[in-house]
Amino acid sequence: MTAWLPWLLTALVTASSQGLPADLEPASLMTTPVLLMNGTRAVSQGTGFFFASTTLDGKPDTVFLVTNYHVVTGRPPLTPGPRAGDRIRFILHENPAELTRVRQIELPLYDPRGDPLWVVSEAVPKADVVLVPVPPEAYRDISLLVFTEAHTRGDIRIRPSSGATLLGYPYGFYDESHFLPVWKTGHVASEPSVDFNDLPTFLVDVSAFPGMSGSPVLAVANGIYESEDGTMRSGRVLKLLGIFSAMPVVREKKPAEVNGLAETQTTEINLQLGYVWKAALIADVAKTYRPRR
Repeated sequence: MTAWLPWLLTALVTASSQGLPADLEPASLMTTPVLLMNGTRAVSQGTGFFFASTTLDGKPDTVFLVTNYHVVTGRPPLTPGPRAGDRIRFILHENPAELTRVRQIELPLYDPRGDPLWVVSEAVPKADVVLVPVPPEAYRDISLLVFTEAHTRGDIRIRPSSGATLLGYPYGFYDESHFLPVWKTGHVASEPSVDFNDLPTFLVDVSAFPGMSGSPVLAVANGIYESEDGTMRSGRVLKLLGIFSAMPVVREKKPAEVNGLAETQTTEINLQLGYVWKAALIADVAKTYRPRR
């Protein structure tokens, strides 16, 4: 367990009384640190965000905490192994006008039979994405801010080199007084309309760090921007592009001499690239979710 985890646990429940103006980005309140717990012990920390399916009239229906598979299990999808934790802990802002007022929520990850309480994409089992249903009693009396499928349809053209912003908690670092995430911006690094390696992902070129797994990835335009039909428009647009997953590592093998013997040494190279699972995948899982009876 890394050294900052106890500090993060303490920060979640001991906010200061200092307030902030209410003029802030709603996406900051849709994002939360996610702690994987094993009993009372914090195992690791990632990021998550709130996403809701909607009824036919567009009103939020089931609320989910969206994060990575490896954040809730401690291992990549389709990889066997023991579970690293049994519950998750995250926060909700109780009042956007009083950012120091937060509610700590703890949800089990498995039912008494050991079956997961979270859902994944049945169509793409390799997807490093899970949706954890949040029971309504967890956010009772809170006007919860959530992403919906409408956020995935923002009218902004996304190309290679377009800006891509991640909201998260690198190494557990964030505004501990008001529980607001860090915004880090990079660029789209592959053709976003093409599934990278035949999976519903694309790449971003961004400086990201442990703790940001599960970050929402946004396209944000202020002022003049290119719309999806190619015309130039002005205004404020925010579009949910997907969820940040991991940084790929390239392994390079080179000949070397060790103690007079010729050997091959492997060097790992971080390309400063990250995978983003596309927002359409999240929306599809949310739409097909059916509560257990």
